[in-house]
Amino acid sequence: GSEAIRSINFSYSKATVRDMQLSPQVFSKMSKLRFLDFYGEQHLLHFPEGLQQLPSRLRYLRWTYYPLKSLPKKFSAEKLVILELPYSQVEKLWYGIQAPYSSQLKEFPDLSKATNLEILDFKYCLRLTRVHPSVFSLNKLETLDLSWCSQLARLETNAHLKSLRYLSLYHCKRLNKFSVISENMTELDLRHTSIRELPSSFGYQSKLEKLHLANSEVKKMPDSMKLLTSLKYLDISDCKNLQTLPELPLSIETLDADNCTSLKVVSFPNASEQLKENKKKAVFWNCLKLENQFLNAVALNAYINMVRFSNQYLSTIEHDNVDNSNEDPEASYVYPGSKVPNWLEYQTNMDHLTVNLSSAPYAPKLGFILCFIVPAVPSEGFRLMFTISGDDQEEDDVNEVRLYVDRPRKEISWDHVILIYDQRCSSFLNNRGQNRRMFNIKVSVVSLSMTSEYVAVELKGFGVHPVNPLEYPSFISFIKRMEQLGYYTTPATVNPVSRWNGIRSWFGAHNWG
Repeated sequence: GSEAIRSINFSYSKATVRDMQLSPQVFSKMSKLRFLDFYGEQHLLHFPEGLQQLPSRLRYLRWTYYPLKSLPKKFSAEKLVILELPYSQVEKLWYGIQAPYSSQLKEFPDLSKATNLEILDFKYCLRLTRVHPSVFSLNKLETLDLSWCSQLARLETNAHLKSLRYLSLYHCKRLNKFSVISENMTELDLRHTSIRELPSSFGYQSKLEKLHLANSEVKKMPDSMKLLTSLKYLDISDCKNLQTLPELPLSIETLDADNCTSLKVVSFPNASEQLKENKKKAVFWNCLKLENQFLNAVALNAYINMVRFSNQYLSTIEHDNVDNSNEDPEASYVYPGSKVPNWLEYQTNMDHLTVNLSSAPYAPKLGFILCFIVPAVPSEGFRLMFTISGDDQEEDDVNEVRLYVDRPRKEISWDHVILIYDQRCSSFLNNRGQNRRMFNIKVSVVSLSMTSEYVAVELKGFGVHPVNPLEYPSFISFIKRMEQLGYYTTPATVNPVSRWNGIRSWFGAHNWG
C-alpha cells in the first residue's frame, strides 16, 4: 500500500497528463516517503483544495512548477537535505527549501530547524530582499545559490562558517555589502555585483580555489589575498574601478584582468619566489594605466612564468601525447606593449623568420615559446586566430597549426604582447628542428567576430624562443643571481630592462628585455 512507498519519480508533460486534480491528502499515508521528484510542464497539476501535508521524513524534494503559493504549514524540514522548487508560484516558504526561478518569493524563511540542509538554491528570486540570519547557523550547508536575486542589497554575518563550500551572488546588482567567510569555501561568485571591497579576513579561506569578481565595483583587494594558498583561478575582468592588485598566492594558475582600465599597480613576490608560481594564463588586456615600473614587473613575471612552465611541461608525460583537438595554448600571457621582449632569441617586425638551431646544444626534444605583437583592433570580436606554418610540407605531417587566444569583446585599445606556449605548435616546430637545423616560420592572424567574420590583423612583431630543458638550471641560477645583485629583488620598483645593459656580458647568451 501507500505506507510502504519510499520514492516517487513522476515525469509528466502535456502528452501524458492533462489538468490532473490532486487531493489535499494525497501524501497523508506515505509516512516513509524519502524521495519525491515531480518534473514536468506548467499548469498540469492542480490542488483545488490546497495541500495539507508532506511526509516529514522527506530528504529530497524537487517539484517543477509547484502550483501553490506556500508549502503546507505542517511540513517540517528537519530531515530535508535538498529541496528544489524551480519556476514555482511560491511567495512564502516554510522551514527550509530551495526555490530557483521563483520570481514571486518575497520572504526568506527561518531555517534554524532545517539542520540537515546541504543545498539552498534561491536563484532568480527577483523580489527577494533579505536573507534570514538562520542560514549562517546551518552546520551542514554546503551550497548557497542566490544568483540573479536582483533586489538583494547585502549578505553579512560575523559568524565564520565551516561547511559552506559554494556561494554564488552572480548578478545581484544591488549587492554592496558582503562579509561572508567560510573555512571550507572552494568557489565564490561575485560577478556583476556592486561590492566595492572584500572583508579584511578574506584570506583566511585557505581552501578557496575559484574567485569570480568580473564586472564588480571592487576598488581594492585585501592584502590577505596572498594567504589564499589553494586559489587557482581569479577573474577580475572588467573591474573598472580596481586600481591596485596585491601580491597573490603562488598557487594561482589563471589570472584574468581583462579590461581593468583603472589598474595602476600590480605587486609580485621576489623573483626567486616567482620561480615557484604555477601560472598558466595571465591576461592584462587594455590595462593601459599600468605605471611603467609595474608594467615592467608584469613583463618580468611573464618571462619567468613562460620559461618555467615550458621547461616543466616538456618534462611531463602529457607533452608526448599531443591532443590535436585542443586549440587553446597550454600557457599564455598578455600585457600592453609594442616590442618583442629581448629575451626571445629570434624576433622580427615581419610576419616570418628563420630559426637556426645548428649551434644550439642538442636535446631530444625542444619546446618553443611564441610572441606576437598585436596592434589596436577597434572592431568587436571574441578571439584571435594565429596560423603558424612552415615553408614546405614535411612527409606525413601537416604544414600549419592554428592557435586561438580570447580577446576583449569590444576592442583592443592599444598594442599588446602575447606570449604563448602550445603543445601542438611545439611538436610541429620540433619535428622541423629534428629534421633540419634551420627552418622558416610564418604567421598570419585574424580576429574572429561574433558573426564568424574574419578581420585580418597585421602584426607589429613576431618572436620565437626555443626551450631546451638542459638549459633550465642555468636559467634558475641566472634569476637568483640577478636577485642577489639587487637588480629585481623588488621587481615592482626596479626596471630590470634598464639595468640589464650594464651587466649583459656577465651572462653570456642569456637575453632579457
